[in-house]
Amino acid sequence: MSEERFAAPTLSPEELNRLKELGRRCRGDIITMTTLAKSGHPGGSMSTIDLLITLYSYARVYPSQPFSPLRDRIIVSHGHISPAVYSVLGRLGFFNVDEAISGFRRIDTPFEGHVIRELPGIEWSTGNLGQGLSAGCGMAIAARVKKEDWLTFVVMSDGEQAKGQIAEARRIAKKFKLGNLVGLIDYNDIQISGYVHEVMPQNIKGNYESDGWKVIEVDGHDYLSIYQGLREAISSEEEPVAIIARTVIGKGVSFMEDKWEYHGKPLTEEEYINAMQELGLENELKKYEELRKNYRCTVELRGEEIEYHLDTGTPFTYKKEEKTDNRSAFGKALADIGRINKDKKDSSPLIVFDCDLASSVKTSYCLDSCPENFFECGVQEHSTATLSGAASTQGVVAVFSDFGVFGVDETFNQHRLK
Repeated sequence: MSEERFAAPTLSPEELNRLKELGRRCRGDIITMTTLAKSGHPGGSMSTIDLLITLYSYARVYPSQPFSPLRDRIIVSHGHISPAVYSVLGRLGFFNVDEAISGFRRIDTPFEGHVIRELPGIEWSTGNLGQGLSAGCGMAIAARVKKEDWLTFVVMSDGEQAKGQIAEARRIAKKFKLGNLVGLIDYNDIQISGYVHEVMPQNIKGNYESDGWKVIEVDGHDYLSIYQGLREAISSEEEPVAIIARTVIGKGVSFMEDKWEYHGKPLTEEEYINAMQELGLENELKKYEELRKNYRCTVELRGEEIEYHLDTGTPFTYKKEEKTDNRSAFGKALADIGRINKDKKDSSPLIVFDCDLASSVKTSYCLDSCPENFFECGVQEHSTATLSGAASTQGVVAVFSDFGVFGVDETFNQHRLK
C-alpha cells in the first residue's frame, strides 16, 4: 500500500481489470460463507463490496502492519455486511481468507456476524446501526488534537441514515470543521423490511448538504467513479465530505439484484450453485464444509494496550472550613490536570467533551484553562458518548461530561459498543 493515498489521477485499464476480478472473487466469498453458515447478510454485502475494495486498496492501510499508528482509520458502521469486510481484508492479505469463510459465524470465531475491532483492518465494533459516524468524529478529533495526518473513513448504509445519532454526528463534524473525515453511503434503497423510500423516506443528500457537508455522488459499482470520488473527498481541508454511492443490492447475481428478501437471507444450496455458475466460479461449498469442521483460529487479534501518560500533579486538599460541592472539586481537578499536561510532549492529550452542561458539571474550568481541547457538542448525548469512546482508543484521555443519570441510562448502548 502506498504512503500517498489515492495518488494517481486515474486508474489504468489493467488496474480496473484487477479490481473487477477482485470484486468477482469477493462476491463468491460472500455467498459461500453465508450459505455455509446458513445465516448472514449477502445482499448488502454485495452492494457495498466495490466501495470496500476501492477504499481498502488505496487508503493508507498496511496488511502486514494492520495496527500501525500511521494507518488511516476505516469504520464500517453497518457491520452486518461483515461477509464483504472479511472477504476484502482476506483477499488483500490482512488474514487468511479461507479461515474467514470457513469460520464465519461459528461460536468460537472472531469472524462474527457483526464486525469487531479485535480483527486486523477493523477499527470499531458494531451492533445496532447509526453509531459509526459518531465514532468517526471521535477518531478525526483525536487525529487533530494529536496533530496526526491520518484520515478517518466511515462506510454506512442508507437505511441507518434515519437514525437521530447520525444527524448529531453530522452537526458535530461541521462545527469542528472535520475535513479529515469522509463518509461513504451505500445507497441501494433497500433495508430489511423493504425499500428505504417506503420504510422511512428521507432526503439523504439534502440532509448532509443542509448540515454543511460537501456531497459527492458516484456510481457504487464503477471502480473509477468510486476512486475519483474518494480522491476528490480527501482534498477537503475543513469541510467534511459525504460520498453517496448508488448501488444495487445483490449486485453480480441476477436473481438477487434489487430483491430486499436477500438483505438478510442466505442462499439455498441450489441458489448457491446457480449464483456461482453465473459468477464463473467453482462450487467450493464442500471444501469449506470440511475446513469448518476442523476450524482453528490463527488470526493475530488486536491485543495491544493503549498507554496513557498524564501528570496528575498535586491533589487539592480541602480543609474543613473550605466547603465545596463535588462537581466544582471535579471541575477544578480536571482543569488543573489539563493545564499541567497542556504543553508536555510526553503527555497524552486530555480532551473534554461536554453536552451543554459545562456550567452545571463544572467542566467550564477546562474551557478556561485549555480551550483548544474542550469540545462543546450541545444537547447530543448519544453521539458525544460514542465519539468520546472512539477518541479514547486513539491514545487520548477523553472525558465524557454529562449528568450521571444521562450517562448511565440514556447512553448505555453507546458505552456498550467499542
